[in-house]
Amino acid sequence: MAHAPPLTLAIVKRLVAKGESESLELKRSTGEVREGMESLCAFLNNRGGNVVFGVAPDGRVLGQAVADGTLHDVTSAVRNIEPAPDVEVARLAVGGGLGVVVVRVRSNERGPYTYDGRGFVRVGNTTRRMKREEFEHLVLTRLHAKHRWENLPATGVSIKDLDAGEIRQTVVDAAASKRLAAVPSESPRAILDRLHLLAGPVPTQAAVVLFGKGLEAKYPQCAIRLARFRGTTKSEFTDNRQFHGHAFELLRQAEAFLDTHVPIASKIVPGKMQREDRPHYPPEALREALVNALCHRDYSETGASIGVSMFDDRLEIWSWGRLPGDLTPDRLRVDHPSVRRNELIAEVFYRRGFIEKWGRGTQRIIEAYRRAGQREPEFVERAGEVGVRFWAPSGPVSRVVASELIPREREVLTAVASLGRADLEEIRQRLLHPPGVRMIQRLLAQLVKAGRVARSGKGRASTYHLAEGE
Repeated sequence: MAHAPPLTLAIVKRLVAKGESESLELKRSTGEVREGMESLCAFLNNRGGNVVFGVAPDGRVLGQAVADGTLHDVTSAVRNIEPAPDVEVARLAVGGGLGVVVVRVRSNERGPYTYDGRGFVRVGNTTRRMKREEFEHLVLTRLHAKHRWENLPATGVSIKDLDAGEIRQTVVDAAASKRLAAVPSESPRAILDRLHLLAGPVPTQAAVVLFGKGLEAKYPQCAIRLARFRGTTKSEFTDNRQFHGHAFELLRQAEAFLDTHVPIASKIVPGKMQREDRPHYPPEALREALVNALCHRDYSETGASIGVSMFDDRLEIWSWGRLPGDLTPDRLRVDHPSVRRNELIAEVFYRRGFIEKWGRGTQRIIEAYRRAGQREPEFVERAGEVGVRFWAPSGPVSRVVASELIPREREVLTAVASLGRADLEEIRQRLLHPPGVRMIQRLLAQLVKAGRVARSGKGRASTYHLAEGE
């Protein structure tokens, strides 16, 4: 408790005036010392707190007779908490020969803690017995904090197995964000060392996640699955892809996939004679969700990956791993502590300007939807996975509405317009980054169905031109 400010009666009065909370328990007297120790144990299993004896539950300072034996009883009760906690016990006079006893603790990574062999947890202003699965989860969480997967050396991997260009780009982006100083002619090894991504001469597993290339055999979990399903179920898909690579490459692949499949509604703005484009899903919300999935997922499970699934009525992004600490899907919607499963990975994303440090990523997603005036997304936890579900703005996406085109469709439509009449290969060659033949066929079929393009002939002899009135 060396870093905590000294307790004074004024501090205690301000503290108790707020009433009981996740970190404060009020007891009328040390006659309730057992209940007080249970709450103290719960505070230790969370983020610390205070138990104050001599105060009513409504915050009125009552005081009690406090002798040396009183303090002995309290400190003796504390000894029944294991492992032995760092505790401060203070006696403060309140007048009339009475006083209050304050027991203050702050948590650390030594727990989980038990009192008389039982674990306790704090929920709001109530203390309850910890369930067995909660206790086991806390054990694993504390072990993970000491020996995090991302901190371990990547056995059999050298710096040559990392993307040197991406490492250097990290410094460029971080310097532009004013979150890391640029050092001229700095080597990838020196950059990794500055970012704490080396375990001696070997890259850490965090370095592999962030910059590894060609390591899918050793790190199959560094992957993302991308699918566009027909309708609202997974019974049939129209596009299905999987990519392996480092986190920044996966982010780029996911954004390219969404750029291909997310429709954009267009309208003419009155008085401006120009078109206003509005994606079905706010791009900033989608990027925030993708970055969160990459930063906070559990990489220790080799069979897991990030999943992006798009349906007619919604888009879902899933990543492996339970929410850390006492976070719940509901708490993600409001102010909540920033609890990072992968501190090193998240730190690099922060330095590059992709995320902030204050745990507001999920709130930024909601704010983007509120600005767009659309139905707010849902945060979901199920069977070891955490996901966010984005809803289409007004029911299922209509692929035949003429004003709704994805960027790729717009590019194909522009190519058809510039060529006048052309076959599939001619149209494909006119595109900036031509996709495969099957993708061009699908895009042209969608434009024909939407009434934007007309088709003549059959099979390989087919040609395309703008539809009447286009």
